[in-house]
Amino acid sequence: MSTDFDEAAFKAFEREGYSRVAETYADKTAKVTGQANETILNSVDAKAGTHLLDVACGPGLLSALALKRGAIVNALDYSPTMVALARRLCPAAQTWEGDAENLPFEDDHFDAVACNLGILHFANPERAVTEAFRVLKDGGRYAFTCWTAPSVNPFMGLILGSIQAHGTLDVDLPEGPPLFRFSDAAECRNVLKKAGFSEIDVTEAPLIWPFAIAEELVHELPTSTARLGPLLEAQTQGRAARLSKPLPMAPKRSRQKASSKSHRQYLSPLD
Repeated sequence: MSTDFDEAAFKAFEREGYSRVAETYADKTAKVTGQANETILNSVDAKAGTHLLDVACGPGLLSALALKRGAIVNALDYSPTMVALARRLCPAAQTWEGDAENLPFEDDHFDAVACNLGILHFANPERAVTEAFRVLKDGGRYAFTCWTAPSVNPFMGLILGSIQAHGTLDVDLPEGPPLFRFSDAAECRNVLKKAGFSEIDVTEAPLIWPFAIAEELVHELPTSTARLGPLLEAQTQGRAARLSKPLPMAPKRSRQKASSKSHRQYLSPLD
């Protein structure tokens, strides 16, 4: 898929955004999205001695779990603040500040590559997937997660539905790739196949958001997310006030699509 937006501007927006919210993201949002980490590690068969690369590692929660399994971990993130947090949490890992679309590793280097909710933050996801394939050894495994679409995702339905009802999605923020592009299983398979992956499996993993009332989530997002937060902050004062009023309660279970792939020979399903 060709891009018709300024990739450099989007990358700068993401880098600045996650550097700004890193501490609160680690304390709040990452504890929710991290519920998928065990499933991701199972899908790439992470165990003692596995050479694993954690792409878009954030504060390092997935890397920490991989280390507990005895894996040999390299972690990479585009945000220097996230890298600092990951180094603090995972001193036994080698942690790098770098770009998922231009990985600083040689070919055929890792047994596994994992990426939890990073792909929607890459300006060119195809390039990132191709880079994951390049650095994997023959037979290595790759797993990434992304959000499912609002129609089947109560969390995204609540946030984006509230903005559509009381605010506007037309705000002055850098344009980026479609947020829910990879919620389409066929699109996942197509991109992965073109990169060279085979035996591709796509499934869904539930996440639980531990908020007492829906309004709490709307108030927390601006300080703990890099894409949804600025979208909420960009609403006018009047629209923001309407967004702060009581919202219809949505189920607390959200769904995150997890795609696990094998490089050439292994099938690695997500349970």
